[in-house]
Formats: sequence, C-alpha cells, structure tokens
Amino acid sequence: MDRTGLHRLTPATAVAAWIGLLTLLLAAYAAVTLVPIGGPGTQDAFGRWVYDAVVLGTALAVLYRAIRLPGERLAWLGLGTGMLLWALGQTYYSAVLYYASPAPFPSPSDALFLAFYPAAFCALLLLLHSRSARVDTFAWMDGLIGALAVAAVAAALIFPPVLDALEGSALGVAVSLAYPCADLVLLGLVAGALTTSRWRVHGAWPLIATALALFGAADVVYLSVAGQSTGALNLASVAWPLAFLLLAAAAWLPQAAVEVAPARTARSIALPVALAAIVVGLLAVGNVVPIGTVAIGLGVASLLAVLARLVTTFALNTRMLASSKREASTDALTGLRNRRSLLADLEANLASQRPRNDALALFDLDGFKSYNDSFGHSAGDELLRRLGSSLEAAISPWGTAYRLGGDEFCVLFSTGEGTADAIVKTAEAGLCEQGPSFSIKASWGMVRLPGEARTPKDALLIADRRMYTQKGQRADSALSQARGVLLGMLREREPELDRHLGGVAHLAAATGRALALDAEEMDVLVRAAEMHDIGKIAIPDAILHKRGPLDDTEEDLVRKHTLIGERVLAAAPALREVAKVVRSSHEHWDGSGYPDGLAGEAIPLAARVILICDTYSTMTGAQPYGPSLSGGEAVAELRRAAGTRFDPELVELFAERVAVEVPRRESPDVASPR
Repeated sequence: MDRTGLHRLTPATAVAAWIGLLTLLLAAYAAVTLVPIGGPGTQDAFGRWVYDAVVLGTALAVLYRAIRLPGERLAWLGLGTGMLLWALGQTYYSAVLYYASPAPFPSPSDALFLAFYPAAFCALLLLLHSRSARVDTFAWMDGLIGALAVAAVAAALIFPPVLDALEGSALGVAVSLAYPCADLVLLGLVAGALTTSRWRVHGAWPLIATALALFGAADVVYLSVAGQSTGALNLASVAWPLAFLLLAAAAWLPQAAVEVAPARTARSIALPVALAAIVVGLLAVGNVVPIGTVAIGLGVASLLAVLARLVTTFALNTRMLASSKREASTDALTGLRNRRSLLADLEANLASQRPRNDALALFDLDGFKSYNDSFGHSAGDELLRRLGSSLEAAISPWGTAYRLGGDEFCVLFSTGEGTADAIVKTAEAGLCEQGPSFSIKASWGMVRLPGEARTPKDALLIADRRMYTQKGQRADSALSQARGVLLGMLREREPELDRHLGGVAHLAAATGRALALDAEEMDVLVRAAEMHDIGKIAIPDAILHKRGPLDDTEEDLVRKHTLIGERVLAAAPALREVAKVVRSSHEHWDGSGYPDGLAGEAIPLAARVILICDTYSTMTGAQPYGPSLSGGEAVAELRRAAGTRFDPELVELFAERVAVEVPRRESPDVASPR
C-alpha cells in the first residue's frame, strides 16, 4: 500500500481489520477445540496462545477506542481495563498454571478474572448515564424492574446447578459463587438499560447484552460440569473470547445520540406489567421446582418495584388530572378563573336552594384598545395582568374574579341588602389605572341573583346589556362626546330622521344581543345604527324630501351620503370603526348596493344588521307614501328580499329573535326610504 493509501486508513477501518483478524483466530481456535483438528500439540498451542491472543487483542481494541475517540471515553476505558485484567489473568494461567497438577484454586488468575466485573460494572453505569441523560423517572423505574426480573430468572437458572456442583474449601466455594453472582449483577444492569430504552434494540446495548449472556452461560457451564464433560467445557472456552469479540465490536459502533424521552401513553405500563407476569410465573414454578433463595428474593423485589411503579403512576395521573382541571378553568394570562369556570359557578349558584343575596357584575375596560395601539400588545398584556391582580384583591372579601377574554372581566359575589353597588364600585376601582398619557376606566353592568335571572345565559345577557348601556352613557368618553355633537347637529337639521335612527339603533341593539356580540362589537353596531344616515345632513332638503322619483343626478348625490357620513365620523378617532360600518350600511347581499358594490360576507356584519333594521323601521313607521306595515308584513317583505338585498341568515334571526320581541313603535317615522 502506498503512502496515500496509508494516509486514508482511518482508526475505525484499522480496528475493523483487527477485529476481523481476531475473528479468524477465534474461528480457528473453535475448529481445533470443538472438531477437533490436529494433534494434542496443536490443541495445546491453540488453547494456550491463540485463545490468549484473541482475548488480549479485543481488550486492546477497546482501549484504543477510548484513546482515539472522545465520546464516552471514560466508559470504554473502564471496560477495556477490565478486559485487559481478564486477559492478563488468562495469560498468567497459560504461562504458569496450565500444566500444574493440581492447579491451585483460587489463584492469582481468579483475582484478575474477578477484577473484570467491577470495572465492567462501572463502565456500563457510565455508558447508561451518557446514553440515558434525558430519560424520565418512569423509565428508570422500569429499568430497575427489568433488572430485578431478569436477575431473578437468571438466578433461578444459574444457582441451582452451580450449588449442586460446588465442593471444596469455603474460600473456593465463595470464589466459585462470585462468578455467577457478578454475572447476575451485570445481566441485571444491562436488562435495566434495555428496559429503560423500552427495548429499542439498537446501538451497542444488544451486543453488550449478548456478550454478558455468553459470559454467564460459560461460567455456569464451567462451574457445574467441571471434570464431567469435556465437550461442554470446550463450548465454554469458546464462549468467553466470543463475548470479548462482541464487546470490542460494540465499542466501535457509532455513538448513539441521546434521545428525548417519548411521550407517555397507556401502553407505557405494558412493559412493567409483562415483567411482573414473568416474575409471578417464576415464583409459581418455584413451588414445584427448587429455584433457590436468591431467585425468590429477586422476584419479590421485582414485584415490589412494580407495585411502587404503579403507585407512582397513579399519583402522577392524579396530579396531572388536577393540573388539567386547573388549567381548563384558569385564564392563562392573568391567572384568574375563566369563562368556563364562571359558567360552572353560575350554574351551581342558581341551582342552590339556600337563601342568598348574590350578584354578578360584568366589566369592560374603556381605553384599553387605545392603550394597546399606543404601547403594543406586550404592554397591553402586562396591564391586563396588573388589573386582574388588582381586581382579585379588591373582590376577595366578597367573592371571585374572572377574566372572560379580551378586556372583559367579571365578579360573582355575595352581598347584603344595599351593599352591592358599593362592592361593584370597589371592583371598578381595581380595574382603573392612569398614567401621563393614558387613562383606563371600566364600564359595568350588574344583575342580582337569583331574583333577576334563572339561568347563566340570562344573567350574562342582562349584565352585558346594562354594561353596554352604561358605556354608551358615559359623558366623559370621547365617543360619547363626539356622538353627542353629531346627534345634536342631526337633531337640529332633521328631527324626524333623528327619531328614525334612534329606532334603528334600538332594533340593532336587540339583534346584536341575539348574535351574542361582545361589548366592543355591540358598541360599534349601535353607534353606527344611530348615525348611519348622518351624511344626509349634506343633502339638500329639496332632494331629501322630494315626493316624486329622483333623476340620475339626484340619485347619485343621495348615494354619496354614506361616504359623507364616513368622512364626518372618521374625523373623530374614537369613531373610526363606526365610520367604516356607516360607509357599508347600504350595501346589498347580492352586490347591488352602494358605494362599493360589496356582496355577501364581504359586507361588515354590523352593516348587514343595520340595513335590515333600517328597512324594518321604515316599513313599520308612519310613511308619506301610504299606510305603514305591521310587524308580520314587514318581516314577510324582508324574507322576500333575503338573498338579494339582505343576508338571509340574519333575516331569519331578526324574524325569530328580534321582531317578535320588539313592539311596534308608537311615534311616527317620517324617514325617506332612500
């Protein structure tokens, strides 16, 4: 091979060739020993030096891996050292004790042989730790169960024949028993490692497990049939170096990545249950066939570990269930109880038969949207956390605080006569905060329980309606001030139109409640309904009150009133959302409306509601063109135009939930159908 080829030879390639050579030597040794091939001299040479060369060569391969590769270096260094001690013990036996008759027992070779086990045990512990760093507690418990179960089965198979065959001095018996005991410990450790990984057999562990099983089997054969069966002893003599070859191969396999512990499922309990069943079967066999005290003790320990695993599983599941219930009923942002918890508490409160005087108050923050837009969502979330904590502290002497979502909060509390308003005022103060450039206040609506509501839905609807009414009446809000100016202007310019718009707003509010709109959406809907025709103040009276049909120019001018209304309202920042709805308040479901020709759900929901309410109010009010229609007749007209002018689903909702509950208004409407 040239220098270039030598340069390309990697450590892994060189070791693979080395292990291949050792495999060939072991195959030759097995052939000479088991067939046998050759004469006594050949068998002696192979039995002494080829055997020793294979064992020593594998130890060197493992030590070379520890030196050349950084990963898991300490673990493989420990295992390689243990294998080297075993090889030195074998070399001492071949050089000094091979022809001794009788050979001393125990001897220095036994000390070196037994030194392999603690070194291997420490190495395997290090390997298990490095490859199971992210294994959960239950996997470790499963590993303990697996180790004890496998050790119990192995003890039942190993100890009875070994104990029957042992004889001699107490020291000799003790040393002889040390081998299967040490094998048992290593097998239990490897079984625990495999169980910890849920027997996903990949990487080095299967080879290590096979090697240690061969060690244990060879030791049992050697101790139980020594001097009785040459063939069995020859098999054992092949098993030891074969086990070393497997350990060397395991050392040079690619290092397995540490895996994240997979999610626990119902099947996770299957493995410990299966191991427990094996142990139960073993103990049952022990009633018929002697299996030894060690096997029984290990079996009982395994069952106790299974019991501890089941108790731990039950405790964890109980904690998880409690945590899930807590999370399901808790608002993640503020830590207050959420809407689901409120509905459950309301249900229990209203179902209670005890005499009580309770109340529910619903709060909506005024100015929060502006705060969020000015300072960002993170600051808005932090504000909600502060206000939630403040509300909880304020209401704690009397009841419970909830966050329903967005900037809506709620309190459910017990009160004596005449104190409910004071308690709500205290809660309201907890939801207020001011700064140099912002002011957060709260509008609220209260309902007394059980006197004013019999179901949670009714209680929330009443409280929501009262809160919305208070919000609209706040004289200090920018929305209220701007609305007051515009409606005052409209009242002076078109008093009859002002009354008509009030009726439309009344119908829109009822429809919004039927749609279960939140407070913010309801506010926009009703304000837009009140002012959807505000742009008509710019239309000349001659056109606005013309008795006959309009010509094209006049029609175009009238159709601009929604755009005019949008411009007028958008000048007030607090009314910009209302302005968008006003622009679309005369769009038709089929796209034939104005000013943008929007169709279907492209039209804002509030605008679709206003068109229905406006048309119904016009038809049922006093008209300059003929008698007004009854509520039923007006609903029939709406249904005839559903799918063309109106949203058909909203028409049905209006007919079934609003028109039947809203009485025909007594005051006349002299509103233009245009």
